[in-house]
Amino acid sequence: MKKISNIILVLGITAAFMVPSCVDRFAVGDAFLEKAPGVDVNIDTVFSQAEYTRNFLWSAYGQIYCTYTSGNMMNGAPIDVLSDSYHCYVSWGGPIQSYYPGSLTEDAQDTENGNFMGKFSYSTRGLGDVAGGRVSIYETVRKCWQIIENIDRVPDMTDDEKSRLRGEAYTIMASRYFDAFRNFGGLCLAKKAYGVGESFTDGRATAKQTVEFIDSLIVCAINEPGFIWNVDNADIGQWSGRLTRASARALRAKVWLFAASPLFNNKDPYMTYAPEKSEGTNIEHVWFGGYDASLWDKCLQYCNDFFTDNAANGNYYELVQPTGTDEAAYRTAFRRAYRYRNDETHHEKIFDSHPTQLLSSSVVDGTINNGWGWGWNGFALDCYRQGGAVPTNELQECFGMSDGRNFPYSDIYGPGANPDGKDMFANRDPRLYETVLVPRQSLPAGFDYSDKGFTYVDTWVNGGMYFKKDQFGDITADDNASGYRKFKWMLDYTANRMDDAFIGVSYIRMAEMYLIRAEAKAETGDLPGALDDIHVVRSRVGLGRLEDMNPSLNLKTNKDRLIDEILRERNCEIGAECGDRLYDMVRRKREDLFTKPLHEIKIYRLDSEGNRLALTDADGQLIDLSYVEGSAWPKFEYEKPQIKVGARSWWNPGGWSNKWYLDPVSRIEVQKKYGLTQNPGW
Repeated sequence: MKKISNIILVLGITAAFMVPSCVDRFAVGDAFLEKAPGVDVNIDTVFSQAEYTRNFLWSAYGQIYCTYTSGNMMNGAPIDVLSDSYHCYVSWGGPIQSYYPGSLTEDAQDTENGNFMGKFSYSTRGLGDVAGGRVSIYETVRKCWQIIENIDRVPDMTDDEKSRLRGEAYTIMASRYFDAFRNFGGLCLAKKAYGVGESFTDGRATAKQTVEFIDSLIVCAINEPGFIWNVDNADIGQWSGRLTRASARALRAKVWLFAASPLFNNKDPYMTYAPEKSEGTNIEHVWFGGYDASLWDKCLQYCNDFFTDNAANGNYYELVQPTGTDEAAYRTAFRRAYRYRNDETHHEKIFDSHPTQLLSSSVVDGTINNGWGWGWNGFALDCYRQGGAVPTNELQECFGMSDGRNFPYSDIYGPGANPDGKDMFANRDPRLYETVLVPRQSLPAGFDYSDKGFTYVDTWVNGGMYFKKDQFGDITADDNASGYRKFKWMLDYTANRMDDAFIGVSYIRMAEMYLIRAEAKAETGDLPGALDDIHVVRSRVGLGRLEDMNPSLNLKTNKDRLIDEILRERNCEIGAECGDRLYDMVRRKREDLFTKPLHEIKIYRLDSEGNRLALTDADGQLIDLSYVEGSAWPKFEYEKPQIKVGARSWWNPGGWSNKWYLDPVSRIEVQKKYGLTQNPGW
């Protein structure tokens, strides 16, 4: 959305003067929009002209959650590194200082010094509406309620546009409540714009009341008559990413997917309060009070509502399809789907999270590269290249083979375990190659690793791409710390690849809608229908039907295995986009995945007799084992050592507690006594 991207840099600053930062009584602010001290701009000004009102809404757009903005990262690491797919190796990162050693505190979520150690903030004091900063959900809520309640005052705006902007405001507000809901459970629900001095007295709502409130906001958005289904193609160059009724319908399905899952929707709460910490608490703040199968019916119904509405609007939203049947075509379609904003011919993204709006760099001709800082390329430098988020071997194994079989090499690791020297990275799901940099003898045309013009990848131990040099000339392997290197989003780190177009990080895209519906179908007994939806997504990259290519799993009759496969497929398709792998592990209460030690990869070249080639010479110097282009591709031996740098306390006997499913609420907020309570275990 070029217009929003450009003006947010100015309006984000202007809006900071239009809206005072959080005030003291109700921790998230009871002065929703009054005159800021020393600034001659107030609510009357904002709603005196249509352009002022639009700009105020654009500033709320800039606060939609995106995993890849500085304020949503744990001191340089995205939340994906709390899942089983990525690991943080940097000593200064939030995960390695707080989550991994099990030392996260109640105050880590709300910090005033700029070093965010927690993965999500309940209120965030002292930062306010800053580009790239961590912004309270309630700051966004305040803006949205003010728009909803005051937009009818705007004299030079049509009723249709007023209705459309109300729909957008409801959707933004619902998304921010959902962000907090899946981190904290029940929330304090601001149901109007509170004025200065007006007390908030409702306290913390139950988890069920919270999800029903979020749903009511979405329904209000859907029912706005001016809320359009999609942006016209003629306008998409300027307005790609603007929220629509489709965004609201998709969000409704995603909200109920989380709500229907076992974390809250269970016969027992995920954890109870210790007796000495139970005073004033209510377990239904984090539990629905029992299991209700009808919640899955709701999720399925809201998925079907989306698809029905989409069909009635000419199936405007659809998967990006390949133009051929080779790896290049499949990867191009997948990259177009996850990485770039919608254009006149591609309409997969339903709800974008607009990362460029939260960056401190300028956006010129699509370029989001301000070097070392919080531009898109700066993010790669500050995070991935230093080892802030490195793929695990568990992620690699999620991806199956190019014919649709699941990963078949469970017994390939260890000395002598691969006597034939087979290449386990050959003939894999094309999405693996777009997600993780792995050894390849040849790359499709246009997919060369262009910082050195490589048409191959030799990331094995002592290979040419295994090491790199830092600014001091010292050899390092930070971004390859696990033996793997991130490729999704980052590509090859070069400006002509990373910043070649406007990035569109999806909050929800069409592939996820099929996978949400597949899970809801499986939970309501329609396993064949679930498999059909899964195949729609997998067929985009040429994979055979999951049930046919993996008959031993009995997916046509075994619901539990099918759910596992849906979670795996979600990781392959939408992993590292909006933190969904972590939230999938949370909502499904996957203690087994949180407590299972994670692994790196060591890939060793073998000689013609099947022995490992030496790594150092007689003087202890590294031997260069780089691939020589045009020569025979080597054979390999593999090991998967357990990760030691930042080893997680969860992997130790007794190191896991169910308290980790939800985050702690800031103790400072609890002590303000407006009804907020702490979550169990903290």
